[in-house]
Amino acid sequence: MLGAAFSAGKREACPCCVERLERRGGLRFVPRSDAAPEVCEECLLPPPFAPGAGAAESEVPPFSWPRTVSEIEAAVAKVLADSAANLDAVAAVPDDKLSFESVIRPLMEAPHYKTNPLVCQAKHLQHCSPDAALREAASKAATALAACKKEGKARKDVYNKVSAFSSTEAAKSLGPYETHFVQAILESFERQGLALSPDDSAELRQLLDADADVCSDYKRNLAEDQTRLNFAPEELEGCGQDFIKERLDKDRGMVVLSLRYPDILPVLQNCQVAATRRSVTLARDAACADNLNLVAKGIQLRKRAAQLLGYPSWAHFITKTRMTGSPEKVHDFLGRIMEKAAPGGKADKERLRALKAAHLAERGELPSGEVALESWDVSFYHTLLLKREYGVDHEAIRMYFPCSVVVEGTLAIYQELLGLKFTEIAEFDKWHSDVRLFVVHDTTTGERQGHFYLDLHPRDGKYTHAAIFHLLKRRRTEAGWQVPVDCMLTNLPAPSSDGTPALLRHDDVVTFFHEFGHIMHGLCTEGPANGTTLAKCPRDFVEAPSQMLENWCYDRDVLKRLSRHVDSGESLPESAVESLLAAKNVSEGLMMLRQLYLGLLDLAIHGESPPANAQALQLLVDKMRPEITLIENPPGCNMLRNFGHLMNQYSAAYYGYLWAEVLSADMFATRFSKEPFSKEAGAAYRKTILAPGGVGSIAQHLEKFLGRPPSEEPFLKSRGIMK
Repeated sequence: MLGAAFSAGKREACPCCVERLERRGGLRFVPRSDAAPEVCEECLLPPPFAPGAGAAESEVPPFSWPRTVSEIEAAVAKVLADSAANLDAVAAVPDDKLSFESVIRPLMEAPHYKTNPLVCQAKHLQHCSPDAALREAASKAATALAACKKEGKARKDVYNKVSAFSSTEAAKSLGPYETHFVQAILESFERQGLALSPDDSAELRQLLDADADVCSDYKRNLAEDQTRLNFAPEELEGCGQDFIKERLDKDRGMVVLSLRYPDILPVLQNCQVAATRRSVTLARDAACADNLNLVAKGIQLRKRAAQLLGYPSWAHFITKTRMTGSPEKVHDFLGRIMEKAAPGGKADKERLRALKAAHLAERGELPSGEVALESWDVSFYHTLLLKREYGVDHEAIRMYFPCSVVVEGTLAIYQELLGLKFTEIAEFDKWHSDVRLFVVHDTTTGERQGHFYLDLHPRDGKYTHAAIFHLLKRRRTEAGWQVPVDCMLTNLPAPSSDGTPALLRHDDVVTFFHEFGHIMHGLCTEGPANGTTLAKCPRDFVEAPSQMLENWCYDRDVLKRLSRHVDSGESLPESAVESLLAAKNVSEGLMMLRQLYLGLLDLAIHGESPPANAQALQLLVDKMRPEITLIENPPGCNMLRNFGHLMNQYSAAYYGYLWAEVLSADMFATRFSKEPFSKEAGAAYRKTILAPGGVGSIAQHLEKFLGRPPSEEPFLKSRGIMK
C-alpha cells in the first residue's frame, strides 16, 4: 500500500514513491540536486546542511550519502579533477612567489585528503552499505583515490617547489606546527621514491599500486564471505537457548552459523561439544582460501618496494617513522616481554589442560592416551575456568549489559572525563536505519568539536570487525572551521527479532569502550589538517589512548554505571564485580604469548627474507605458532587468511598494540589509578595526549604527561606478570 502523499486518488504517484515505500522501507533517497521536477517532497533527502531535529545548520555533517553508483563515480571524478588542478597550481608557482600559503597549504588540505567531504562520501560505503553494488563502487572509489594520492606523491615538479621553499628563510622562520607539515610533505615525496632514478621510481609506483589492489581484494573476500555452518541443536550443547533459537532454520531443524564474531565466539567459548568447536575453528581458518595467496603476493611486493627505497625490509621501512625506529628495537622489546611472560604461559597451559582432562572425565569422554590442549579448546576451558574457580559466568553477566545501557553509559562517562557534551541528532542522512549521529561540544567554551556516527550491529556485506573510520578532518574554510567527523562500525549483537534487547559480554563492553576512545582522539585533535596522512599518530602509539581507557571497564563504580539487569534493572552485584576483578589476569601468560606470536609473525613475513608463496606461509605458521603460543596449529589452518590487520596500515606494525599497551598502562597508573575521574588529569590527557594528534614528538608529549620517561613496569604489574 502506498503512502498518504498520493493515496485516495488525490494526485499521481511520483516516479520514486513506489520504490521508496515498497523496496526501501520508506526511507527518503533522492538527492535534491538530482531530482526530477515531479519528485515529491517525501522522497527527497534533506539538504546536506539542513538542520536535524532542533539542530542548527552547522550541527549536521556535510554529507549526502550516495544512492547510486553514478553518484559515487561523479564524486570520484570531481576529487580527481580538483586534485590534479591543485597540484598543477602548486607546480606553476613562480620561484619568486614561493610561500607557505602558495605551496604548503594547498598540499596540507589537498582535495584527495579527508579534509574534503567528497572523499568520505565516495569510499566509506564500501564498509557498511547494505547495497552490494554501492559497496563495489565505493571499493573501486577507494582504490582510485589511493592511486590519486600516490600519483600526487609522484609529482616531481611539485616536490621541487616544496624542496625549494623548504630552503628559504621564510620556511626556516616558521613555527613548529607549520614546520611539521613542510617536513612531512618532503618526507612523503621521498618515501614515494622521488629521489630515485626515473626507472626505479616508475617500478616503485607499479609495486605500490599492485599492493593496494591486493589489499582491496583481500578485504573484499573477508567482507563478502558467505560460509555457513549447519549444526543440530544438540551439537551446540552449552550455548544458550536464545542463541540457538535466533539462528535456527525451523524448516530443516538446523542451527545456521556464519563466521562472524557474534556467531562463532559464543560457540568457541561455551559449546561443550569439542567436535563442534573444532569444526568452527577449521572453517574460520580455512575460509577465503585465496587470501593466503594474496598475502604471499603482498609481502613480496612490499619487500621489493622497500629495497628500491634503500631499506633491507618492509619492516625497516615502516618502523623508520614509528616510535620504535627499527625492527631490531621491536624484537628487543618483544623479547623482553616474552622472557617474563613465558613461565606464566606454560603454567596457564598446564592449568587448562588439566581442566580439560577433568571435564572429559566428567562427560565420560576421557581418552586412553595423554590429553592435549588444542587450539579450539583454549577459549572454552579458559571460560570454564572462570566459571568454576572464579565464579565468572560471562553468559550470566551478559544479562547485566544490555547494549543500549552500555552505549549510553559509555557516552556519559566520556563526557564527564573529557569535559564534552554529546547531543544526538534525530534527522540526518544515513546509509542504514541502524545508524545514529551525535554532535560534540566543549562544555566550557561551547565550541563544536565534531560529530560521530554509531553503526553497531552486524549485517551482510558490512565490515566484519570493530573499527573507527575517520571520515572528515579539521580545516579552516571561508565559513569557519570544518570540524572532524568519525564513525564507529562494530558487530555487537543486535536486538532479537522478537524485541528482546541485545546483551553484551564484558569483553564486548571493553571493545566498545576502547573503540569509542579512538573517536575522542579524532575529535579532540587541534589545528588544521591534523590527523591527515601528513600528521598521523605513529601506528605504535595510536592504540595507547584507547587502551588506557579500557581500565575504566574494571573500575567498580564504572561497572555499576554501565550495567542494568535486563529484567530487574539492578546493577551488577558486588559479588560479580569481585569475580570479574579477581579473574582479570587469569590465563594472562598464555594470552600474552598469543599477542607476541602475532607481532612476531607480522615482522617475520615483512622481514628481510619473507616467505615466497602460500606454502611457505603455511610452513612458517606451523612452526611459529607452537614455538611461541605453546599451542599446535591445526593442519591446513592459517589465520593469515583472516588477519586483516596485516593487509592494511598495520603491516609490519602489529607489535604496536603491545607497545602501546605498555605506554597506556603507565599513563593510567601514573595519572588516573588513584582518581579515575580526576578533572585535572582528564583535562591534561585531552590537552597533552589527544590534542596534538600527529604533530610534534609523541615521545615528548608522553613524557610531559607522565612527568618522566615511560616505563614497562606498570604494564607488567597490571597484567600480573610482575609482582
